[in-house]
Amino acid sequence: MKRALAMLLSAGLILGMGCGNYDYRLGKTLEEMRYRKKLDDNLIPAPTKGRLEQLAIYVRPPLNLEGPTQTFAMATLEPGRFDVENSFIDQNKQESLHLLARVKQPKSPNAKKSASTAAEAARGDFKTEVVEIVKNIYGADLEVNQFKDETKRHGNRSNTFKTKTLDLAAKKVQIYFYGDKNSPYEVALVFEYPTAEHAAINPRISLCLESFALGEAGKKAFAGGGELEGGGEEGDGAGPPI
Repeated sequence: MKRALAMLLSAGLILGMGCGNYDYRLGKTLEEMRYRKKLDDNLIPAPTKGRLEQLAIYVRPPLNLEGPTQTFAMATLEPGRFDVENSFIDQNKQESLHLLARVKQPKSPNAKKSASTAAEAARGDFKTEVVEIVKNIYGADLEVNQFKDETKRHGNRSNTFKTKTLDLAAKKVQIYFYGDKNSPYEVALVFEYPTAEHAAINPRISLCLESFALGEAGKKAFAGGGELEGGGEEGDGAGPPI
């Protein structure tokens, strides 16, 4: 009798644990579905053509921005200075996102030195060059050492950026750097918008940065899965696609 009662108690505990685990997983699934809808309601889809997808840089700009534009709209840049030069702009040209990136790609040991290789060799520090571009456009007092760490999180995703906001009276410029000179990727995201729109667009910028992904994580996001898993550069240390 005691043995039968013990077996019934054990079975009940197992069933209870199973139900609790199911409820937890169901709750997490519903939470992620709501979050994905929030992304869709506030961000445009990631561009699936061009250099961003080729280099596995997954970014969803805030809603109402269109692009990437045919030419980089922020400034005229020397050829070969960056591997990605993309701009996304709204129809009224009041809000924009400008993205610059450098990506370290595996090089064939037998490859001959080309013009692009020479251009890469002449490149300076990524953050310094981007800061100089911003300073020249806005005439702002801006230095690399003024940038502070800021982490954007959702679930298991955690992206840490170096960031600085410029308050320019009628407009704000928010600059975010991801990666450093030792990383496979160095990316700059520059958001520009009217100061009066700060309360409306700032939550969208946060969602854009939360869902940002590179490398293996970026490829999974482009494929329609794994968008909310892992961090910026998920994987086994492999570099970006060739």
